[in-house]
Amino acid sequence: MIFYLLGDYAPQSWGNGMIYAHVGILREAGYDACALHQHAPFRPDWLDVDVPIRYLDEAGFAATEQDTVVVPDVLSTSPSVQQFPWHRIVFVQGSFSIVYGLGDHADYAELGFETAITILPHIARVIERHFGVSANVVPPFIAPYFFSGGEIERARRVLFPLKPGYGAFGIPDQEIARRLLQKEIAKRPQWTFTLLEKLRHREVAALMQSSMFLVNVYSHEGFNTTVPEAMAAGCVPVCYEAGGGVDFLRPGENAIVFPNQHVYPLIDRVCQLIDDFDGARTQDLLQHIRRGGHETAKTFNRERTADALLRFFSARGA
Repeated sequence: MIFYLLGDYAPQSWGNGMIYAHVGILREAGYDACALHQHAPFRPDWLDVDVPIRYLDEAGFAATEQDTVVVPDVLSTSPSVQQFPWHRIVFVQGSFSIVYGLGDHADYAELGFETAITILPHIARVIERHFGVSANVVPPFIAPYFFSGGEIERARRVLFPLKPGYGAFGIPDQEIARRLLQKEIAKRPQWTFTLLEKLRHREVAALMQSSMFLVNVYSHEGFNTTVPEAMAAGCVPVCYEAGGGVDFLRPGENAIVFPNQHVYPLIDRVCQLIDDFDGARTQDLLQHIRRGGHETAKTFNRERTADALLRFFSARGA
């Protein structure tokens, strides 16, 4: 049996979405796999989940040394991981979250993990150099319903994802950008500013497909999902390079990209794009970025994810 452990985390997280997707891919290939949550009857309410879910607190739950558990890096020291003699694989989706998950432990080998799955090449290099186990890249994919079918009439709308608890990292960018963009866009009555929060995943996709810009100021992300999702939807991302952009962001080609924490220049650029929106030079730039973003987004597809994941488990003899 292959268990994929998750926290009972309610807000929208495509990192968790990828965990359910892995389970689905494995089951389609004939593997006995399921998601494993902490407490029954938790299910996410933002995503349609069609894979079996087990719960650590269900009566009689047990795992043996023939079983495998895949553990997100933020749960790597969870007592439940150490509770059973199963084979342990860590699933790392961001390089900055590693040290938070490890706590006082030096690396993953110290915790009994045999290897790691990760989503991007640069994270694999970090794991193998600093955290004691081999790393296997299984790239993420973008949900297919984000891809827009041709040109769609778009509202003059700026989308802004709001991540709960992001300020706990000690980074004020989200609050700075939210306040200033709300104020600046309110001065421009043709434009609207919309927060992406408390929405189902398909609702986010529909908004991206009908909006002009996405502004993302997360700097601690790996895949930074809303950025490639916006690329798929034809919504131009204005974002930071973040922790994973080195693997797929091309400034001026598939997104408008700023160094991390350059929040005020980013806000100024958004205002400039809005003010110059109807100009030929701006329109040419945005069309160029949309085309490049669409080509980038197409590379993050479920077939590529499935191929890498099944090769990984086949090599393990699972």
